[in-house]
This record gives sequence, C-alpha cells and structure tokens, in this order.
Amino acid sequence: MKKKKFTDKLWLILGICALVYCIYGFSKRALTDFLVDDKAIHTKAVIIDDKNYYPNQPVNPDFSYSYQFEVDGKKYIGNAHDKSLYIGNIIEVKYYKTLPFFNKPLNPKE
Repeated sequence: MKKKKFTDKLWLILGICALVYCIYGFSKRALTDFLVDDKAIHTKAVIIDDKNYYPNQPVNPDFSYSYQFEVDGKKYIGNAHDKSLYIGNIIEVKYYKTLPFFNKPLNPKE
C-alpha cells in the first residue's frame, strides 16, 4: 500500500513540474514581448558558441547561435534566431532596463 502512495505522489510531483515548466516557458516569452518595447535599451552583443537547435529536425538539425552581452558587470545570454550568424559576429539587441534578463535581438531572420 505504501508503494502505491509513493508512486502516486511521484506522478503528482512530475505533473506539477511539467506544468510549471510550460507556464515558465510561455510566460517568459510573453513578458519579454511585453517589456522589451520601444523604450527598451539598445546595446551590442557578441555571438557565442552556444547552439540553439530548431525543433522537429531529427536528421541534420538546423540551429542558431546564442548571443551574450554585459550590463553592470553581469552577463546575459539570448537566442539570436538567425542561422546566418557565426561565432564572433556582433549584433544589436534590446533589453528591459531594470531586468536585462528580458532581452531579444533587434533583427532576427526567422
């Protein structure tokens, strides 16, 4: 009987974790679109060796590199969303002044 209770609790915890992960993913994107508007701060970022693979491509998957920029000595990373960029390229990004965690590239190609 105890094993069944443990299994039930485990499935409940896994379900809650999956739900929280989905909510986090959707809310971060929505908040980024809402906060990073015309009043956002513009800065330069460098493309780094961190690949972001596109979904549903099991054979020869396409990817874009991440970018990195610095604000007040702290580094922030985002997805460039541009397959034509290579490591070391410089791009322009915009970010929310108080929370640079919310950032996005200025002219993504996708």
